[in-house]
Amino acid sequence: MLKVKNGGRTMIITDNIYQNTDEECQEICEFLDRLSIQNPNMLWESGRMNYWRYTIHAKQDPHGSFFQDNVHIWRSQQRGIVGLCISEYGENDLFIEVLPEYHEIYPDIFRWIEDMWAHSREAIDIDVFGADKEKIDRLKAHGFSFQRHSENKRTYDLDEINPGYRLEEGFRVRTFSEFPDYAGRVALVQSAFDNPHYSEENLKGLLTSPDYIEEYHLMVVSPDDQPVAYCAGWHDSADDRRGYIEPVGTHAGYRRRGFATALIRECFARMKANGIKSVGIASSAEPDVANYLYDSLSPKTKREVHRYSKEV
Repeated sequence: MLKVKNGGRTMIITDNIYQNTDEECQEICEFLDRLSIQNPNMLWESGRMNYWRYTIHAKQDPHGSFFQDNVHIWRSQQRGIVGLCISEYGENDLFIEVLPEYHEIYPDIFRWIEDMWAHSREAIDIDVFGADKEKIDRLKAHGFSFQRHSENKRTYDLDEINPGYRLEEGFRVRTFSEFPDYAGRVALVQSAFDNPHYSEENLKGLLTSPDYIEEYHLMVVSPDDQPVAYCAGWHDSADDRRGYIEPVGTHAGYRRRGFATALIRECFARMKANGIKSVGIASSAEPDVANYLYDSLSPKTKREVHRYSKEV
C-alpha cells in the first residue's frame, strides 16, 4: 500500500494481481482511454489490450498463471486504475503506463518489476517513444540503457490519401465474412509472419474481440480462391475520429505485387466513409522491408519507438 499526494489530498494506492476477468479487462481499457487523452507518448492502447487478450493469447487458460504473472495493476481508491505493467508476449518485454498525476508510484512499479516479474528472466526490455524524455530518464535512473530503435509508428491523414488501387486480373478484395475460409486465413498468417503456432483459435479470438469491425477485416483472394493477403482495421475507442490498422500480412508467395497496398487503401476508404480522419499503422524498425510500403503511402507523421534494456 502506498500513500501519494494528489491535488492536496493523500491518496491510498494498492498494487494488484490481474485476474483476467471481463470486468477487469474493461477497467484497464477505460484507464488506457483516459490516459490516451493526457499522454501522447502512451504505447499500450485499449485496442492493443483487447488484441492481446482475445487474439495473441486466445489459446491461454483464461484463469491460468500467464495472465496473473504478466500483468500488474495499481489502483487508487478514488480513481480506480492509475498504473499498469504488462508484457505482450511473456518474454523479456514489458510496457509501463501511468496517469501523469500519479508518477509518484514509479518507484513501486520498478520494485515490482525487479523483485517479482524479472526474477525468472535474464533481462528486462521496455519500449518507449523516443520523444518520451520523462520515461526515458526514469528508466536510465534505474539502470536501463538504450538498446535499439525497435518500431515505427506512422499516422495517415485520410483527407490527403489517394484511395485508388488496382489488382491483377482475377484477384478481388473480400471481407472475411464474405469469404469465411478459416483454414486458408490461418495458413495465410502462418506464411506471412512465419508463425506456425497461429491457429483457428487465434482467428476465432479475433472475431470475438469487443473491438472487432467486420467491415475492416479484409482479404485479397486469388482467382483460385486462396486468401493471399489480409488486414484488420479498428476504431480508436478514445477518439471516434481516429483508427488504426493492425495487422497487415501477405503470403510469402505473393509479395511485391501490390496486394497489401490495395488492402490498406481499401481500408482507408471504408474508415473515411465512417468519419475517421486519422489512421495509425505500426511496423518493425528498418531494415524491415515493410517500411517501404508504409512510407510509400505518405504518412503525416512517423515516430520512433526505442527499446531500453537492463540485465537482471
